[in-house]
Amino acid sequence: MRNSSVANQISLKSVTKRFGRSAAIDGVTLSFKRGISVVLGPNGAGKSTLLRCIDGLYKVDSGSVSVLGFDPYVENEVKDRMSLLTDNYALYDYLSVKDNLRFFGRLYGLGDTQIMEVAHDILKELDALEYIGAKVYTLSRGTKQKIGLCRSMLNDPEVLLLDEPTAFLDVNSSGTVRRFMTDYARDGRTVVMVTQKIDEATRFNGRVVVIRKGGIVKDTTTTGLYSAVLDNALVNIRLAKEASAATLKRTPGFAGVLGNGSSALAIRVYHYSDINKAVRYLVDRGIPIVSIDYSEPLLESLFAKG
Repeated sequence: MRNSSVANQISLKSVTKRFGRSAAIDGVTLSFKRGISVVLGPNGAGKSTLLRCIDGLYKVDSGSVSVLGFDPYVENEVKDRMSLLTDNYALYDYLSVKDNLRFFGRLYGLGDTQIMEVAHDILKELDALEYIGAKVYTLSRGTKQKIGLCRSMLNDPEVLLLDEPTAFLDVNSSGTVRRFMTDYARDGRTVVMVTQKIDEATRFNGRVVVIRKGGIVKDTTTTGLYSAVLDNALVNIRLAKEASAATLKRTPGFAGVLGNGSSALAIRVYHYSDINKAVRYLVDRGIPIVSIDYSEPLLESLFAKG
């Protein structure tokens, strides 16, 4: 078994992957260390293809991929040490949840007892244990997502690749998934998540790689991403009670009142610190705040700045 203590657990060098004449990944050089890294981009950016190249499902047309010191496409011994949650949950619809998990667990060389013990704990945390005997095709999309996540964690991987892991999940289940990711990272493993949502990408306060049309636009941090996104952006602030029109108009960055009442307003910001100025102004005047949401600039706008 090759030494997995190297700094970069995943390394891509000048990787290109084509489908016909189109390059889904185009000359990407990128590496991931232990911890959580997020790859952000719109539909069609190449995010899923990137994960499949790392997992060894796709043979790259040029360049090289290394995971824990192995080429994942040709060296099968690394497969037991990594796992991929795809965007289509990758389960057999006409098998039960239990039979699906047994099937995939056996591919990792696990025994049925071990598989069920691990699955029981994960599904219980995801509030999905009651579906263990159900056929997959009878489940909701969100429940299938939970089962797919359980499948991806059966082998306790050193490298966990996640394609939109919180898609279709409720708030509580999404929080559980993020806790799984954080626990894995804290345990010294490598977690790479791809998403098209800025809000999801910034939840881990760490590295964010932005890609567009198969190429890297930014390799930054959550703070750096906020600086890019919140540049001439509208932010909505919702209040717990109505405030006078005069008070709202004096809010730093005031850009208008939302709706017919006076319990929500929009402000224009050029830096995330501008939000703090508006919040401080309102709180100092005894106006409690319920939520702050940005009407996100289109991802295309962010990419144009890169």
